[in-house]
Amino acid sequence: MNDFNFQKENAIIHKNNSLERLNLSFLKHINSMEFKKSHLLAYWINDFSNYHDEEKVFDTTKLITFKRGSIIKVNLGFNIGNELGGLHYCIVLNKFDNPKNGTLNIIPLTSKKNKKYPKTSIDLGNEIYNALNNLYSKQFENFSFDIKNNLNPSEKNLYSIFEYSQKIKNEISKMKKGSIALINQITTISKQRIYDDDILKHIRLSEKSLNLIDENIIKFFTK
Repeated sequence: MNDFNFQKENAIIHKNNSLERLNLSFLKHINSMEFKKSHLLAYWINDFSNYHDEEKVFDTTKLITFKRGSIIKVNLGFNIGNELGGLHYCIVLNKFDNPKNGTLNIIPLTSKKNKKYPKTSIDLGNEIYNALNNLYSKQFENFSFDIKNNLNPSEKNLYSIFEYSQKIKNEISKMKKGSIALINQITTISKQRIYDDDILKHIRLSEKSLNLIDENIIKFFTK
């Protein structure tokens, strides 16, 4: 057996063993009636496979250049223990980004709920929610101005404006009044994980909040 055939056969054996082990994990969750966990794991395996297949053709230059404090939506995946997973809003920490940079450093956000958070967490209040609300109001004002002044936008343009406004409204409904920055969950992500969203590209955290984050990072993670 030549080296190529040996490597191929070994890869197939390894793949089959991994799939068998994964199947056992699914069965364990299902038999324990952990159906939600089984679904989440299945979703992540599907997403991970897509990311892996697209890795070589993924073009970072087609994305915007992110600024420090930009709010993005990220698929954090199916993680272990207390690691945050799933689709979450995140704060970009990078001071300098460029189109060829394939990764970002981020702080995940979670909605404010009636529960205790680690002392490293930062309450950002309604800042992001209000920013989305202001964006929606501005869009609605522009829409009303066009109609009031008989600018006669085409039906296609009207639909485009309406659709964009609805997207903003949907984001507002998802963003609970109050956001918590989990600086104990700071991580590095591939830009492939970013959920494409033309709404959030207009949203950026204030310098006041970014300074507060910097102070807490220094306080809890440096001497």
